[in-house]
Amino acid sequence: MNVTEYIASGILESYVLGAVSDQERREVECLSSIYPEIRQELDHLSTALEQYAQAYSVEPPASVKENLLKQLDFEKPVAPAVVRPLPVDPWKDGSPTFRTTWLVAASVGILVLGFAFFLVSQLRTNQQTVASLRTANDSLKSEVQQLHTQQSRAEQSLALLSKPGMRTIELRGNDKAPSGRMLVFWNAKTREVAVEVRSLPPLRPDQQYQLWSLAGGQPIDAGVFEAGSNNLAIQRLNRTIDRADAFAVTVEKRGGSPTPTLSTLLAMSPVDA
Repeated sequence: MNVTEYIASGILESYVLGAVSDQERREVECLSSIYPEIRQELDHLSTALEQYAQAYSVEPPASVKENLLKQLDFEKPVAPAVVRPLPVDPWKDGSPTFRTTWLVAASVGILVLGFAFFLVSQLRTNQQTVASLRTANDSLKSEVQQLHTQQSRAEQSLALLSKPGMRTIELRGNDKAPSGRMLVFWNAKTREVAVEVRSLPPLRPDQQYQLWSLAGGQPIDAGVFEAGSNNLAIQRLNRTIDRADAFAVTVEKRGGSPTPTLSTLLAMSPVDA
């Protein structure tokens, strides 16, 4: 940069007189801090301007001071200041900013309340969903347990029927149970006996079906069994039968009877039939 040309451009004189733009002022101040020549020239111009002002200054006449003091009139009493209290009701204040602040605060409050209500609603919905899932889970567990029980019974029945020597005897209902039909499974070697009810009339709660084996003309208690909604399942009876020429079914009181009631005989079939 040519410092001499910059000083001769007249920008420094304009700076001292305050006749430069903000950009020019920042430029002069920046360059004066970098180049000592510019700083010295600025100091010289400032001193010269001050000396010129002092040399050509004009003393104002004494009458000017007197006229000013008369116009000010310090002895004249000053009217007391009126103090007005601020309005108590903020809504009576005409300030738009004050009203806007209250409106914004009220809007934010409404939004917060709405969001809180939404969260509470979601929480209740989630709680209801969890309760429904728990109920469904409990129901599913119950169904799975029932399936396990049925599977276990089916496996036991399959194991029972797979044993050598197992015989199957079909019993059909008489005129008291014309649609009655059931199967008796009997193993002469293991003496096990089981039944599978295909169709038998429902009984009163205090009644129960009882199976009898006939050997040498004598009835032998072979156990009681049910004929409800689960009547297709194979029911293993808690009796052992050594001999059987035939099997019969009667209706007895719940728990069974030591002797058959012939009037309630529903079905009978020989073993060899």
